[in-house]
Amino acid sequence: MAAKTADSGAAGSVTAVASRRRRAPSAGDLLAWLLLGLPALLALAGPLMAGPEGPPPGALTPPSRPPGPGHPLGTDVLDRDVLSLVLRGGLTVLGGALGALLLCYVLAVPLGLLAAGARRLLDETMMRSLDLLLALPGLMLLLALAATGRRGWLWLVVVAAVLQLPSVARLVRAAALAPGCRTVVEALRMQGRGWAYIHLRHLTRELAGPLATDAGTRFSGVLYLLASANFLGLGLPSSAPDWSVLIERNSDALFTQPAAVLVPAGLLMSLCVGGNLCVDRALARRRAAA
Repeated sequence: MAAKTADSGAAGSVTAVASRRRRAPSAGDLLAWLLLGLPALLALAGPLMAGPEGPPPGALTPPSRPPGPGHPLGTDVLDRDVLSLVLRGGLTVLGGALGALLLCYVLAVPLGLLAAGARRLLDETMMRSLDLLLALPGLMLLLALAATGRRGWLWLVVVAAVLQLPSVARLVRAAALAPGCRTVVEALRMQGRGWAYIHLRHLTRELAGPLATDAGTRFSGVLYLLASANFLGLGLPSSAPDWSVLIERNSDALFTQPAAVLVPAGLLMSLCVGGNLCVDRALARRRAAA
């Protein structure tokens, strides 16, 4: 009896050690959070630390100066301090991408759940209507809006959200119509559970994993769309300190002042890759714990 108790205690200790090892962050986790955290921190706290952008009044200095005293990253084609521009330019990037994703999911999740309901006519009407949006080229829509004078940060966010709406709604509908999910939903209905309980408690848990994975990959697509619009002059003005605008504005000076292009490009890439890695590793830990 004592031997069995000792064996049970040893097994419990081994299990506890293995559990602690699984919870301990690995080098990959730290790298993912570093890639995501650095540009996110610069985007949020950068405007509080940024100094003046432009040259002093009356200063006669050439643009695109290399790094030097007073300008650790040099100046851009308008003779503005690149470090100050980088510190100020991440907020529109991060805010635009997150705002577009949030607006998209707020609209798409209810639409997908409604389409997955028992009414066949409603399902067909909603899905065919969303197919029309799915066929719209994103940059073409932004170009048409810019031609009518509708441009700016808010328009970029709204258009990016609307363009992602059909695919997210289809994902929600497919997850809600999965055989295992539908079986549980029917069982809950037979128990007398209401719409709110079924959709806000059961289906929300079922959709959390697919939506989290989708958000990680879709974040990159939204960043690409917003950056492309700014590259083409369809979004923010050319004088904006946005990272994507800085890349386009200083592309001609890549070999004379590379920091004005490579630093914001590196921050954009780090934000995109870090977001994907963090979501992937979080889901991998969730599967391992299940």
